[in-house]
Amino acid sequence: MAKDIKVYDLLISCPSDVSEYVEMLEKEVNHFNNFFGRKNNIIVRTRHWSKDSYSEFGNQPQELLNKQIVDSSDMALGVFWTRFGTPTENYGSGTEEEIEEMRSAGKQVFTYFVTESVDLNKVDLEQYKKVQEFKAKYEGKEKYGTYSSVSNIEEFRKIFSNHLTMYF
Repeated sequence: MAKDIKVYDLLISCPSDVSEYVEMLEKEVNHFNNFFGRKNNIIVRTRHWSKDSYSEFGNQPQELLNKQIVDSSDMALGVFWTRFGTPTENYGSGTEEEIEEMRSAGKQVFTYFVTESVDLNKVDLEQYKKVQEFKAKYEGKEKYGTYSSVSNIEEFRKIFSNHLTMYF
C-alpha cells in the first residue's frame, strides 16, 4: 500500500576540515530514516555541495550553489572546527553564507562547533580566529537555531541524533 511520506532536505554546510564528520552525519541521517522516519512517514535527505551540485556558468560560484541546493533545502546543519572556509562575495565563507541565508529564510539551522584537540602548528590561525568570532556571535542565542559544542565525533553523533529526533 502506498504511503504519504514527507521529505525534508537537510543541507550539510561546512569547511573542508570536517569531511570525516560529514560522512558520519550522512550515516546518522540514514539511521534516523530507517527507524524514526519510517515509523513517522518522514524521510530526511542530506544535501552537500560535493554530491548535489553541478558545474554551471553565469554567476558567482556561491550564488550558483545557493540556487542549486541551498534555497530549496528545508533546514541546514553547519559544522566548524579549525577552518571558517573560503570567502564569498557577501560573507566571510560559503558556510557562513549558507547558514545566514537559511536563518534569514526562517529555516531551522543546527550549528555545531568541534572542540576536539588539534596540533596548532597545522592550523591556519586566521581561519581559526574567524571560527571563534562566528561562534561568539551566536553563543547563547537559541532563537537562531540549535547551537552546540562537541568534543569528538562520537559525542557529535549522539547530540545530533538527539537534536534531529527532537526536531521532528
